[in-house]
Amino acid sequence: MRSWKKLLSLTAACALSVSLLAGCSGTTTPATEPAASGSGDAAATDGKMFNVALTAAFTGFDPLRTNDSASTYVNAQIYETLYRIDPETDEYMPLLAAEMPEYSEDGLTVTVKLREGVTFHDGTPFNSEAVKYTFDLIKDPDFGSARASIAGSIDTMECPDDYTIVFHLLYEDGVFTAKLAHTNSAIVSPTAQQNQDLMTQPCGTGPYKFVSSVSGSNVVLTRNEDYWGEKPAIKDVTMTIITDESTAVSRMETGEADFMPKISVEQLSRVENNSALTVTTSEAAQIYYMALRGDSSVNPIMAEKDFRIALAKGIDKEGYVEYMMQGYAEVANSVIGPKIFGYDPSAEEHNIAYDPEGAKAILDEHPGWADEEITFLVPSTPVYSKMGEYFQSSLTNAGFNNVNIETMDWSAWLTESKVDGRFDITLAAWSNVTRDGTELMEPNFHSVNGQRRVRLSAEDWALVDGYIDASKTTSDTAVRTENLLNCNAVLMDEAYIQPIYNSTNLFCYSNEYTNVTLDAGGTFYICDFQYAA
Repeated sequence: MRSWKKLLSLTAACALSVSLLAGCSGTTTPATEPAASGSGDAAATDGKMFNVALTAAFTGFDPLRTNDSASTYVNAQIYETLYRIDPETDEYMPLLAAEMPEYSEDGLTVTVKLREGVTFHDGTPFNSEAVKYTFDLIKDPDFGSARASIAGSIDTMECPDDYTIVFHLLYEDGVFTAKLAHTNSAIVSPTAQQNQDLMTQPCGTGPYKFVSSVSGSNVVLTRNEDYWGEKPAIKDVTMTIITDESTAVSRMETGEADFMPKISVEQLSRVENNSALTVTTSEAAQIYYMALRGDSSVNPIMAEKDFRIALAKGIDKEGYVEYMMQGYAEVANSVIGPKIFGYDPSAEEHNIAYDPEGAKAILDEHPGWADEEITFLVPSTPVYSKMGEYFQSSLTNAGFNNVNIETMDWSAWLTESKVDGRFDITLAAWSNVTRDGTELMEPNFHSVNGQRRVRLSAEDWALVDGYIDASKTTSDTAVRTENLLNCNAVLMDEAYIQPIYNSTNLFCYSNEYTNVTLDAGGTFYICDFQYAA
């Protein structure tokens, strides 16, 4: 007997725990330390700018049209979704919704009651029409939603009153609540969306309002004094793009920056040795992987399964995690990680392990393969740059004589990596906001609803599409898991994906603040941060 309450409970149980790991130095305090009961003089703290250092550039401020981490960092402060994962319980909780969704017995009708008394930053009332408007945009193929799959199951919507919206679904969507909690389904102001470009002039219901931005440089936010919920302790925020990580850390050391949401292992010692800073970790639902195009590649040799297997055998991910990550990550042996719904230990049986001699044996069996030119597209961010260099060397040691790195800035990579004939292999990552396997597989690997960075043969893509579709059209968790595992097996066995590691959130902040946290999807909410006593 199906039970939607049971399904929600199971989904939450599979959600990643965001309990924080031990600190990294004598000056480190747990990031879950409760906020101090007193935070000093309010006028004094209101006059202090909270400076965030980002090492990757944001691409825009429309939550429906952006899906990169840096943009999400900004948008999560401005916009809100109907639901959010509770950082303490890991269960879905109402945000702009007033209560949990009510599902019909067949799962095809979903009724959501909305919070009353909420307004957008431009004064537009938040109501059921605004929710309907937002999901109509996501559904519209001409709009250009970054995650159109979020609305893929929606047939029609109705608004029986201002604070009730009813979704009529095409099929029983086993991850519908998760989709309503996704940052790419944040509710936008219909008035603002029709009269301004949200990519440069955002307008949401969240605890922070947009003040100004310099393209490619920074964005300034201020506290929403009319916020419907508890007002944030921090009033003014500036997020600045500093692509050179060493420079960003220097600003942390001098007090010019207060928070870095991502810091590499190489910079840890500098932060650990500074008594004015805290560095800490939390568990993450993020995977880094190498994509190996089997179709629409620069070099047609990539269509050969054995060639891709040889490449996969040449990726020393164990060495990378041990020597480059120093234990701040776990080697990934399947696309679906242990913290994601749909994972089973059997998924790792399809792992293609590092085997340089095995790779050389395959190349030796095919004269000329060792000298085939491979275009390796690498984003120029600190994380990806070091990975690109390491794995270029790893592949060279495995017998590939002509692996050429092409680097480009993050914003360009987001576009160029989707283009036909642009690369043979590339590096990518996915932060699973919902912790659900379908929400990993569909946006990344589905031929219609996915990003199409990874290109499969027509036969394999038909299999993957079928498994993904079957995994999302039921609430039966056993059926969903079976199909997700089958999808994982195709991607791994056919060497379209070589998982590298499941990451850990590693971040630092000034000791002037407390309760600084990142959720498992890697997103932070400044409204949760507090001033230290």
